[in-house]
Amino acid sequence: MPQPPIVLPIIITGLTLGSILASQAKTISKKKFAAIALLSGLLNSAYAFLLYTLSPPPTFSRAGFTGSTGYTGAQFRVQTGSETSFIISSFITGLIFFIAVCGIALAYAKFRGKKDKEEGEELGDDKDGNEDEKALSDEDLGKLEDT
Repeated sequence: MPQPPIVLPIIITGLTLGSILASQAKTISKKKFAAIALLSGLLNSAYAFLLYTLSPPPTFSRAGFTGSTGYTGAQFRVQTGSETSFIISSFITGLIFFIAVCGIALAYAKFRGKKDKEEGEELGDDKDGNEDEKALSDEDLGKLEDT
């Protein structure tokens, strides 16, 4: 069975993270996160179906000796039945890829925001007050809203 494609989940993940970073809110709701993850999985499985339909993978098995009748020659037959498992694995790959990459990015942003806030409090460097605003905006990036 060929490997599931990951091109579309990479594109969807990049677009989502770019829109989060460009927005003023710096957060994403759990419903929107789940919907985008499902969309990533569905688009990846549709893409896998098209790949499988347009160029099916060459999976051949060699039929060899047939017992008492002897060797039957170079007979090949195509093994079928792996299309469904390929599409399902592509869906799971698209779903998990998006959740893993965005989840790691949001967790890192949340951790980095807390770390920057703690360092700002320890040093007491509030010359312009911009450090606190930056720490809060980085902290907000790592949040998932409950709406």
